Amino acid sequence: MSSSARRSRRAASGDWLAIWLRRLRWPVMIAWLVVGVLLFPFAHNLSDVTDNSASANIPASAPSTRVLLLQQAAQRGQPNSDQVAVVFGRSQGLTARDLAAVASARAAVSRLAGRLAGLGSPGPAQRSADGKADEFTADVTSSADNETSADTTAVQAIRQAVDGPASRADDGLQAAVTGPAAVTADTGTANTTVLLLRALLIVAVILLLVYRRPLLWLLPLLGDLAAIDVAKAAAHALANAGLTVSTLSADILTVLVLGAASDYALLLIHRYREELHRHGATADAMAAAMRRTLPVLLASSATVICAMICLLAAQSASLHGLGPVGAVAIASAVLVQITFLPALLLVLGRAAFWPRAPRQGEPGREQSRIWAGVGTRVARRPALVALAAVIFLGAACAGLAVLHIDNDPIATVPGHPGSVTGAQMLAEHYPPGATAPLAILTPPRETAAAESTARATPGVATVSPAAPAAGYDSLSITLSVAPYSASGHITIGNLRDRLDHDAPGSLVGGDPAIQYDITQAARHDAFVLIPLVLAAILLIVVLLLQAVIAPLVLVATTALSFAASFGLASLLWRYVLGFSGIESQLPVYIFIFLVALGVDYNIFLTARIREEARRLGTRQGVLRGLGVTGGVITAAGLIMAGTFAALSLLPYVPVAEVGTAIVIGVLLDTLLVRTVIVPAALLTIGERLWWPARLAQTSQAQHSHLSAVVPPRTPAADREHG
Repeated sequence: MSSSARRSRRAASGDWLAIWLRRLRWPVMIAWLVVGVLLFPFAHNLSDVTDNSASANIPASAPSTRVLLLQQAAQRGQPNSDQVAVVFGRSQGLTARDLAAVASARAAVSRLAGRLAGLGSPGPAQRSADGKADEFTADVTSSADNETSADTTAVQAIRQAVDGPASRADDGLQAAVTGPAAVTADTGTANTTVLLLRALLIVAVILLLVYRRPLLWLLPLLGDLAAIDVAKAAAHALANAGLTVSTLSADILTVLVLGAASDYALLLIHRYREELHRHGATADAMAAAMRRTLPVLLASSATVICAMICLLAAQSASLHGLGPVGAVAIASAVLVQITFLPALLLVLGRAAFWPRAPRQGEPGREQSRIWAGVGTRVARRPALVALAAVIFLGAACAGLAVLHIDNDPIATVPGHPGSVTGAQMLAEHYPPGATAPLAILTPPRETAAAESTARATPGVATVSPAAPAAGYDSLSITLSVAPYSASGHITIGNLRDRLDHDAPGSLVGGDPAIQYDITQAARHDAFVLIPLVLAAILLIVVLLLQAVIAPLVLVATTALSFAASFGLASLLWRYVLGFSGIESQLPVYIFIFLVALGVDYNIFLTARIREEARRLGTRQGVLRGLGVTGGVITAAGLIMAGTFAALSLLPYVPVAEVGTAIVIGVLLDTLLVRTVIVPAALLTIGERLWWPARLAQTSQAQHSHLSAVVPPRTPAADREHG
């Protein structure tokens, strides 16, 4: 061994980071195993503290929130109550035999009420004005912790009881069970454990295809499970501290941690394998890998965490609650994968890569042939390639024209189960607002004025007295327009304005008013959060790259990618999946994840380009950076897309819409934006990319290092890369 090689080896062996990594590998691994066991009970019971009530989704200052809280105070100590509506219809008009079937079904439900706990006796049947439908209702009561199961049990029993009488009627009679309890039953079958297992299976398959090693693919999964444990336990603590954690937030937390933790693991392992070709000791290789990847991983995770923290500025309670939940999810993912995963890899040593473990001095093909080839083709005409890709994304944005905001609760049910069919029958044959009345709470001295004002308001069909609540008189309002439509929202806003003037102190609530307030809050949140998140992400990328132009390019391409992805998702929802629309607060959900995660992959790429450009110049740095990171970032994108694809399988439309939009966005960003548009833009801009700094001076001396930095391809190197 030469003297220079011996000096290099002594320097490496004296590396303080390598020394500490070697000493702490066993204590860190054991500590994480203990932490996982201790936190499991809290993580496993996160669903017990989730809040899916209406008050969890509306601003605390909204009038509908005050109405809801006053009504809940008046009913304190009483069980929760949801309504079931059983509706029968015939397009030619109900026959005498049909009416007999309705009476028989009502009697069957009445007998069922005597046997099934929580099911109340049905009310009288009410025939529609056109004579084509008849319906009756019943209440389902339950405690707060078993509302979903109680609704599901009652609705299933009622459907079985109704099927018999309906089947004995003449052909053509339609029968359906709908109402809030039926909506809960048709969307409340999601299981978080099933979601986690599906996502884990997707990740495991992708890791097996990427690594093709019998042991290595298990290590990121162990880190993923530990990160999920920590994140769920932290979310449990946040919920106990008073933060609203909804089921949607809990589901997003699961797949977000799994996807992000797997991505961080892929990047660390990829760089660690590179360094094993240069270092004899695994601790030295890990130290070198950590020095290169840790700043990138921290900056990447910081972009998502900051985007999540920005959600604290949201008026919507659901978005406000998602912020800290998403932040602890990403923090848990990066913390585990920069501590637990290195400890696992060092404990196993090179055996983790068995049967083809990388050895010091052996040539290793660091660049992906596919992505190196893509970079070469892009470099021939970068400006033209960038323009063509931008035109494609701009065309995809046209899909936003079919985007429709729909906050009707029935729109959350996928497909056409009984709750959807029944709601359509009621809307066709009964007044539009009959199934979703408004509630006015008014001071007793203003009751007469409030009633008179409500009757005179356009869009109001009927006004009737209701039970007082917490010192307020109450009025029930039936609208003559669809309560969740634009016309319904106009009526609610107009009614509130009139009551403020004619009956001061009156409050308008009820579910249509709740959805109206959610929509108003969503508009505010979009105007506030979108620029705030973009500014926060831009600042972090500027600090990481120590440049201005490159971060502007990255953020601009990511924003364009979001708009294109949202447009393609809108087309998918409308014309393929048959969804009627999207809830008003979901666009901000999707924006946060697509922009934050999209910048993530651009950070991974550009940080490596910057590292290579210091030695090779910007042009060669772009080509080598794309070739080196192409395979691993593509795998990371596929994992993130796969985990969110698991959301699209849940029987709840808002969750499925978030999942499909993020899948489309991540794939578009991974396969087009990051691999084509960004390299083409960087090549077009050239050295000005790093302004105000001058990152590299392209000289003959720098180019002479290219052959040493990029080893020649050999059959042995190709086999090592796998």
